[in-house]
Amino acid sequence: MATHIDIEKTNSFIKYNAAIRKCFFYPLLLLISIFFISCSSSKFSPTLPTNGDSVSDSNRIYPVIVPMLNTNSDVLRESSFPEPEHNLPTPKAVNLTPFSTYNDEWVNNKPDGASFSNAYTRLLIFSALPADGENNNNTNILPYVGRPWLVRALIGKDFSVNLTANVTVGAFESTIPLATIGHQSNSDGEKWNRVIHHSKSNFPLFLVKTDGSASVPVIKLSVNGTKSYTSRGAAAALQIALGIARTTGEAPSVITQLSEQSTKDKARAIDDAISKLFSSGITEEHWTDRDLRTWSINNNQPRGVVVNFRIPSDEDDWNSTLLDVGNWTITFDYPRPSIFSDWRICSTNTLPRCTINRSSAEKNITKEIDAGQVLNYKLINGNQELDTIRAFLSQQDWYISAQVGLVSKDKKIVQETAANMCRRITNEITGLGLNGFDASIVLWSVVNGMPLPTDIDFKKIKECNTSLSFIDKNRQ
Repeated sequence: MATHIDIEKTNSFIKYNAAIRKCFFYPLLLLISIFFISCSSSKFSPTLPTNGDSVSDSNRIYPVIVPMLNTNSDVLRESSFPEPEHNLPTPKAVNLTPFSTYNDEWVNNKPDGASFSNAYTRLLIFSALPADGENNNNTNILPYVGRPWLVRALIGKDFSVNLTANVTVGAFESTIPLATIGHQSNSDGEKWNRVIHHSKSNFPLFLVKTDGSASVPVIKLSVNGTKSYTSRGAAAALQIALGIARTTGEAPSVITQLSEQSTKDKARAIDDAISKLFSSGITEEHWTDRDLRTWSINNNQPRGVVVNFRIPSDEDDWNSTLLDVGNWTITFDYPRPSIFSDWRICSTNTLPRCTINRSSAEKNITKEIDAGQVLNYKLINGNQELDTIRAFLSQQDWYISAQVGLVSKDKKIVQETAANMCRRITNEITGLGLNGFDASIVLWSVVNGMPLPTDIDFKKIKECNTSLSFIDKNRQ
């Protein structure tokens, strides 16, 4: 009996002792460990070398309390903490406009040719298409693939993509569709529309003014694409809009105050038509301002802004493999001193009707001018009353009143009238947007080609003499 009681007491003591350890001793041991770890974190953490300082064995402190630190001394050497890598491969740039690539040929070339200041030029566009000419055999063919009639009857489909250039400089503005590819498929059948403009140069001349107000062309190159299952025929509609624009307003020969607004209206009408027809889908645009002072040439060919055009291989997937169509160059013609002649100023005289300096070009022009041709030069196209220079001047109030003053018996009145007429002719012509050289040509043409009193020597009048003598001297 006693033995049984002793065993029970012993078991109770063991359980009591275990409970004491569990409730007090283990938590106390844990607190002590945490205390030592927190106190030793700074004292026993290794000191790292800075800026090339070496760590000697006597100064190196090894970890004791924190077992997760490696006690190998090599860990603490400077080589164990490498510098950041500076030769990492550069990530590829993002191409935001996969359907069009922009290149500026004016940036890497030195300016060449004569100055455009106070001279005329016109827009030029030419292409380099791999499918043209002899290279045609080395290119892929974009097939005309139709859809089954049942599918066409149930769902109409339209795919169109267009490349357009918009150029604004001074009073000149033009919107030019360069390429249009379209496929219209519906219950009426299949219709493909593919239009490529290989070159365009029939643009009006414009004056690059000496004050620089018309010397920096603003060029916008845009790609517009649309695809839908409601057949709209954007490509076909665009060609209709362009046809209407051509028939309703023929481009003038030169941009003046008389033709400036109509030219802008035509360009903006085409631009609005493109915006509406391609209102849904994708749009890529490249904008650039290029100073004509950096205009350059290469092999007698003007260089400029280049755009490369691509189209998707699958009409239903914009992200399909892209097919190269070719590139177009937007630039400007060699400068010319006058609208009344096609003599130009070139860096070499190997081109037809080109001289290497302005004075030679002006001399050649004055030798060829004809008073009748100058007076009949059309400022605006159509049958308007002010279409020619002769008509424009003849209807001015000051010109009509001058006819009375020039036949006066008072010589003073005649001289004053003649002087005023010469001033007004020069001011009117330059006010239209032409240069002083052309104003002198017009004045010479009026004196020699308009019905004026023959007994007046305009060369003896100061306001007339400078222009008339300059033209007559160069004509010799």
